[in-house]
Amino acid sequence: MQFHQLRYVLEVANEKSISAAAKKLYLSQPSLSQQIINLEKELGIPLFVRHSKSVTLTDAGEQFVQSAKRILNEKEQLSDLMEKYSLLQGGTLHLGLLWIAGYLDLAKVISDYQETHPGITYSLKVNGSKKLLEMLYARSINAAFLLGIENALKNHEELFCHKILDDHFVAVVPSKHPFASKRSLSLKELHEQPIIMPAKESSVHKNFIQAFDHYGVAPSIICETSQSDFVMKLAAQNLGIGFSSNSIAQALKTEATAIIPLEEYIPRTIYYVTLNELLEYPPIRSFTEYVQQYDFKTQFETEKE
Repeated sequence: MQFHQLRYVLEVANEKSISAAAKKLYLSQPSLSQQIINLEKELGIPLFVRHSKSVTLTDAGEQFVQSAKRILNEKEQLSDLMEKYSLLQGGTLHLGLLWIAGYLDLAKVISDYQETHPGITYSLKVNGSKKLLEMLYARSINAAFLLGIENALKNHEELFCHKILDDHFVAVVPSKHPFASKRSLSLKELHEQPIIMPAKESSVHKNFIQAFDHYGVAPSIICETSQSDFVMKLAAQNLGIGFSSNSIAQALKTEATAIIPLEEYIPRTIYYVTLNELLEYPPIRSFTEYVQQYDFKTQFETEKE
């Protein structure tokens, strides 16, 4: 059974005549008649009672017509819906955002994109980079903004990655600390200083440990956390020297803290990541292209001001 056969039956039922229906359908009468006969044979039951100059529906035909109307109407609605998806007038983007997205205002790119494509809806998941990457591979999100996962992204041909910001770590020092006036700070100067270290599960924890080991410095760790706002608060209370990505530190800076560049370059790069296979899906392809041309650098600088 095919969709065109449903339409043929509906037209014959409406005209109560195969010849009249054939004219409406731009078919020959014998061709339409044969189409109906073939369908009846396939179904194993007649849909019409043939009279000399007209036809009427059988009981089975009445039921067939009711179902055919519903099926064709649903098909038309489905076609309209799929057209909206293809024209970016419908669909849902399932996006992953970092816990720190609020500080970086990563949601701004979504709101800006929504102004261009108001028919798109959004489902947002907030988590850390490692978990968001797992969610992407599990297909529970379509794309994500991830932080400092260079090693995780290596040799993954199935991933599409776009760098949106080159960031780096800085030292967050209490404003009353002797180091607060320094123009730069080396990790080798932090011997016996109270240190607020990035959390062990963070991708950069080992970078700091390796740097301290290189200098033979045993940091006096008072806390391990990657929550930048907490790092800033601890430093503001003169409890220790912490570390944060420069963009977040600048956004959270207060008079109680000083932001000092580190002489050791420890990157904290932000990426936009999706799966190559998802780029065939119009909303993901469109959003990815939008992210690629979006001026994140200006956006971040504006937020700092």
